[in-house]
Parts: sequence; C-alpha cells; structure tokens
Amino acid sequence: MRFCSKYFWVLISPTLIFLLFARVFSFSLMGDDFQLLQHVHQALHQPRLLVSDFDTSYRPTTIWTLALDRLLWDRWAGGFHLQSVLLHSIVACALVLVGAKLGLSKPVSLALGLLWGLSPFASETATLVSSRFDDLLLLCWFCLVLAWPRPGMRSHPWLLALLTVLAMLSKETWVVTPVLVFALAWGFARDSLAASFKKALVFFAGALLYVGIYFLCFPGDKNYFRYDLRVLAKVPHSLASFLHLEQPVPLEFPFTLRGGLATVVVLLLVVLAVKTRHPAGIFGASLLFAPMLPTLLVPYQPSRYLVAPYAGFLLLILASLAVFFQKLGERSRRIASVAAGFVGFLVLLAHVFTVRADLRDWARVSDAHARLVRQAEAVAGEFPLDRPVAVVRADGTNVLRDIALSVEGWPKLFYVRGSDPAGLIDAAALFEWVLHREDLQVRPVPESPGSLNRRGAVLLYTRDGFRWVSRDEPNLRVAVEAWRGRGFPVRVIEVRPLPRLTL
Repeated sequence: MRFCSKYFWVLISPTLIFLLFARVFSFSLMGDDFQLLQHVHQALHQPRLLVSDFDTSYRPTTIWTLALDRLLWDRWAGGFHLQSVLLHSIVACALVLVGAKLGLSKPVSLALGLLWGLSPFASETATLVSSRFDDLLLLCWFCLVLAWPRPGMRSHPWLLALLTVLAMLSKETWVVTPVLVFALAWGFARDSLAASFKKALVFFAGALLYVGIYFLCFPGDKNYFRYDLRVLAKVPHSLASFLHLEQPVPLEFPFTLRGGLATVVVLLLVVLAVKTRHPAGIFGASLLFAPMLPTLLVPYQPSRYLVAPYAGFLLLILASLAVFFQKLGERSRRIASVAAGFVGFLVLLAHVFTVRADLRDWARVSDAHARLVRQAEAVAGEFPLDRPVAVVRADGTNVLRDIALSVEGWPKLFYVRGSDPAGLIDAAALFEWVLHREDLQVRPVPESPGSLNRRGAVLLYTRDGFRWVSRDEPNLRVAVEAWRGRGFPVRVIEVRPLPRLTL
C-alpha cells in the first residue's frame, strides 16, 4: 500500500494517455499490421520464426507481443490497439521515473512524461499496431537507465546485458546504445572520461558485431539511403519542430532561418548540460541526437523517427530549466516556475489538439481498411484452396493519397501498395486474414518461368469490391499477361497448408 501511495503520481500520465487515445480501440488494423500478423500466424506453427526477421527487419520483440495479442484476442483489432496504448503508457511511466532518477523533481518528471506521452511526435506508436517497436526499444533504454547503478553502488552486469539484448531484439536503432551508456557513465555515475569510454567500448563492440552480421545476412537491401547533403536539413527542421517554430513535414525538408536558430539554441543547451554535467541534460542530449544517426541519410522522416529524439529533447530542455532556476532567488524562482508551468500547459494543450486531429485522419485510414476487409470477406467463402488466384487491381483509386492531401492534423507519410487492392493491404495477408483458417496460410506465388502454366482463378478488384472473373482459368500465365498488358497491376497468391507444429 505504501508503494502504491509513493508512486501514485506516476499513474497520472497513463490515465490521460488512455483518455486521449481511447478512440483507437475502435480502429481497424492498418497497412503492415496484416503482414506482421500473417508472420505471427505462421510463427505460432513454426516457433523458429519467432526469432527470425520480418522482411529484413529484425524486431522479434514486436513479433512476441503480437503473438501474445493473437492468443488473447484472436482477430479483435481493439485488443491489438489496447496493448499498443498500454505499452505507450508504460513507456511514459518509465520516462517519468527516468526523469526523477536523473535529478528532475517529481512535478517536472511528471510534466516530462505527459509532454512526451501526449505528443504528436510519439502518437504513431500508440496508433499503429505495427509501429510499437519504437516504444519497445525506448522501454529497454529507459529500463537500462533505471537499472544503472548510482555513484558508489554495485552494478548488475547481467541485468544490463539482458536489457541490451532486448533492445537489440526490438529495433536496429539499438546500435546507438553505446552513446547512451557513455552518457549514463559520465553524466550520471560520475565516472571519469576514460572509465566512461571503457564502459561504452564494450557496448560498441557488440553493436559493431551486430552491424556486420546484419548486413551480411541482408546484403544490398538498404537502398533507401540518399547520399545527399540536402537530406541533413531534416535535423535542424526537426529541432525547429520540437520548439514549435515549424510544422514537421515528412519529405523535402526545408532549411530555414528558424531551423538554424533552433539548432543554435539546442547546441547552447547541450553546452550548458556538459558544463554543469547535469545527468538529465547529458542523457537527454545523447537521446536527442544518437537515434537520428541510423536514419540520417534516409530522405523521408515519418513521425516515428522522432519518438526517441523528442524524449531526449524534453529531458534536455527541462534539465536546462532546472539549472537556470537554481541560479535564481526564491521569489524569482517561484515566478519563473509559474511562467514555465503556464508555457508547458499551453504546449500540452497544443499537443492534445494536434493528436486529436491526427486521430481523425487515422480514423479515415482505418475506415478505408475496414471497408476493404469487408469486401474481401464477401468473396472469402468462394476462395479456391487448390489453385493460385490472380488478384487484379482495377479500382483506379488512391485512398491514402486523398487522405494525405486533406489531413486535419500534421502531414503524414503513407505507404501505398500500388499493386495490391486499393493500395492498402498486401493481397496475400488480406485473404489470409479473412479466410481465418488456423491450418492454412496464403502466400505470393514466385513468378519464375513456367510457374503459372497451370489452372488458376482471376479475382478482379474494382471500386465496388471484389468480383470473380474466372474461377477456373485453364492457363493462369496467359490471363496474367493479358491483364498486365492492359496496364492493370496483378498479384498472384495461393493457399498453402500450415503444419500443426514444427521447428
């Protein structure tokens, strides 16, 4: 009971997060959610897939949480969203505790958790089931902070190693962990520079080994980098967005005077944190810049790229304010605290209104996916189990583009699957979802020479839904070439049996 009363104040942030994000419990699954759950479905029959990559992304902890969701909720999308919001709330709680451990007062630490948890910079992880890997990585990093020994106390290397391994299994960005370790050792534990580098070097060796193995296993698939200095404008643009000087954009980052001003201000705060050796400021600076490094040359920036950097930015800002307030007299400190609290409240309100607008945009995306699922369910009962099916897209629409051009919230970056129905859901994942057969999976047919020279079926997708063109096509290759020759995208999929359980 004493423990509950001691930490009751920490629960304020998850309560408000649940209230703000309650709308997502009615959302459909969206986009990559279906393909991830397709992978989970197969992994529950072949457990080795629980530790395998998903489309060259190595994030097993996401697969594990989705497997738990599937066992608990089956196909109820609300259950999947519930765990995402719950995870987001837990991360916000962990951030509150991190702020307190790194020297911030309880009210300031609570403000830290609220400003991050209710922020549009972090809202995508609570909205999209397939984006929870950012929250999982942050949770590992925050637990690493909470487990880090205070000056003069004994460390627990096995616990730190376990948390590092979990971070590695959460997202590839974990490779910047050595920077965070150095910040903890030097800024929080008060180790010397030499000792701090020595501790970080151990983590750096592990990260270097991981990078080598990762690119060895997935060679040549990281073609989304652009080696162009103009892409680096995303950094000052992000800093200006954090300071609410610019609205964040996911593409074509402008380099403006406001971005330059924001960069100067943030760098001055970093200098202040280093000069005063404030634990929250030093760790915040590392969390702000280090997670940006792996995606620095990626020519686009969805909001999920800013989940960790924004937490670091808030830590840096609040630590700088704490240092500033210490230099003031008692009366001036009270006045400055009231002024800072008022500004923080206004920022929080701006966050809440922006997230609510963003959720209205995501509701439109959800409705489009739900409509497509209903259309697929209408023909699922006639889906042939003994032959491949060519799914022809002939709807001529681009729902995601239409939503992107008329958003109420911040600009959004959607991934349009041009060859799949409505450009929304991978055809194989869609029909595996609507068939809902535990013993069956739906997979794309590799189109090697001669692979389609057999009986098949043709399923046409138009604005009105799916319609069978032919359920018994004598030579599917001829039909596929004919449709493609007329300019229609085609996906060829087929049903395959799943084993009961095999390694």
